[in-house]
Amino acid sequence: MPVLSEDSGLHETLALLTSQLRPDSNHKEEMVFLRDIFSERSLSYLMKIHEKLCHYERQSPVPVLHSASALAEDVIEELQTTPMNNDEKELLQLLSTPHLRAMLAVHDTVAQKNFDPVLPPLPDNIDEDFDEESVKIVRLVKNKEPLGATIRRDEHTGAVIVARIMRGGAADRSGLVHVGDELREVNGVAVLHKRPEEISQILAQSQGSITLKIIPAVKEEDRLKESKVFMRALFSYNPKEDKAIPCQEAGLPFQKRHILEVVSQDDPTWWQAKRVGDTNLRAGLIPSKQFQERRLMYRRTIGVLHNTRSVTKPLCTTAVV
Repeated sequence: MPVLSEDSGLHETLALLTSQLRPDSNHKEEMVFLRDIFSERSLSYLMKIHEKLCHYERQSPVPVLHSASALAEDVIEELQTTPMNNDEKELLQLLSTPHLRAMLAVHDTVAQKNFDPVLPPLPDNIDEDFDEESVKIVRLVKNKEPLGATIRRDEHTGAVIVARIMRGGAADRSGLVHVGDELREVNGVAVLHKRPEEISQILAQSQGSITLKIIPAVKEEDRLKESKVFMRALFSYNPKEDKAIPCQEAGLPFQKRHILEVVSQDDPTWWQAKRVGDTNLRAGLIPSKQFQERRLMYRRTIGVLHNTRSVTKPLCTTAVV
């Protein structure tokens, strides 16, 4: 059997193992399985990427200093205290430009490896009214984007319940918040006796990290597989003008002939969709096809809809890919 040198890479080792596999009547299926796995091209690519990353860790350049911005400030201060010639004036002007300052700030961030957000410690004052396993502390990091969830108050218990998770939003991407979860606190503020509008205002005003105290649902609903259903809108829609939508802020406005990707149809009245080509990854609420048709039919029967020809047309064209 050939001997590997110390410099041999993982992908070379993998290729050698593949060549050394010999048929065995007693383990034929296992041999076929191993040969298929080792011959997989994607596995070979992963091994090469792993080697490149390991090589970079060993040979990566070391920054000369970790605070280039501070050095630039010292140079600017020193130049301003003495008479300057033309070259020094040009250097001062260059160091004072916002673009160079931003580049030096990025350099310091990379040099100090300060990539992750600084999160406060987890709260220690967890209510003793609940079992240790029943309370879940969730910490999410969000920017100016919405959290991507709607809430409602349970009519029987008065609890604040997560009613809907918007696909692509911060809550959906975290995988920690689910439909049916009971919300108890937001950033240490109890929400049991607050209206859903007040809670939404607290969430909207929170930037950076948001700490949620949650009582998980008894049985979390299974997340539906992503369904690539595309529709061309045959009417325009503005959620701010729709009094029936459960949350206008979560609505998705669109214009006629826009292409929409429906990502969730688990609610028969309000679907979740995205505009194709939109940079916003969070889905929004749109009326379902059946609900919109019922509304138009109702308006026609009461005489609000005068142009009955628009009702005979389908609301959208669909194609499942």
